Amino acid sequence: MGIARLEILENEREHDRLATMAADVRAGLGGGMRSIPPKYFYDDEGCRLFDAICDLDEYYLTRAERALLDRHASAIIASIGPPDATALVEIGSGLARKTGILVRALCARGGSPSYVPFDIAPAAITMSATSLLPEHPSLSVRGVVGDFARDLGRIALVAPPSAGPRLFAFLGSTIGNLDEVEAPALLRDISRLMTGRDRFLLGVDLVKDPRVLVAAYDDARGVTAEFNKNVLRVLSRELDGDFDVNAFDHSASYNEARQRIEMHLVSRRRQSVHLRAIDLALELDRGERILTEISRKFTRATVERTLFQGAMRLESWLTDAKGQFALVVAARA
Repeated sequence: MGIARLEILENEREHDRLATMAADVRAGLGGGMRSIPPKYFYDDEGCRLFDAICDLDEYYLTRAERALLDRHASAIIASIGPPDATALVEIGSGLARKTGILVRALCARGGSPSYVPFDIAPAAITMSATSLLPEHPSLSVRGVVGDFARDLGRIALVAPPSAGPRLFAFLGSTIGNLDEVEAPALLRDISRLMTGRDRFLLGVDLVKDPRVLVAAYDDARGVTAEFNKNVLRVLSRELDGDFDVNAFDHSASYNEARQRIEMHLVSRRRQSVHLRAIDLALELDRGERILTEISRKFTRATVERTLFQGAMRLESWLTDAKGQFALVVAARA
């Protein structure tokens, strides 16, 4: 019964997907400051590993955000008005570990609610729908597979503004993966999709003791290290490469000046790597670093500035007693 309510809008042909990856990887690895876009973490194995990270003792983010959602979900859902055909649009949904809390509050209001997960990984959308639909028979799930850097406009195909108010959610402090230019640009793109009755829910990790931050990205069991290294397997598989995963170490450090965690893969020796599908050869020195992810940490002031630059305005600031994490409700400016 539940699966019959699942639709997935695919984003692009396989050729286009690989062409995009090729361009991203060439730009990131071909320059002096080498990097790999973090969106390529999330193949099936990457999703599995990130799900495991969320259960680690050191990774407080998921627990802190879940606790805030438990406390405030009903009020957040109520902020988008009467329960006519309301849609929850989750950007970068992943496995939707916390979405169930919002969906439960959404369905409790009656009407014909819909959940629109937007993610680069089709498997994540299917798994989240499979977990939600049996519990919520009134819910419809209309997933969109895409890259939020360029495919956000496709949301309107499955959740048009004329169908009712929408809550756009960007949880997990995923906004921290975007730098000071990219984050406001994404918010502007979301703001353009919003109407005056839509709302935007943002989860942000807050500035705190650097030791707590580093531990969250360099756990004692090495799960995050394996997650980080898995991106090399993705590139080798998709671009006919020969990365030796064992020739790299995982590194996570806190850049206090920019208030962000930086994750790198560090070459353990001098080595040559080839990505034959894009005719790219890399010569890496011992100790050379490849940036794989940033995770910016915020204060209320930096959140308000980012919202302002993204054509939004803050309506609610919800945080826990320890000041670890915040949920932000915003409207189009």
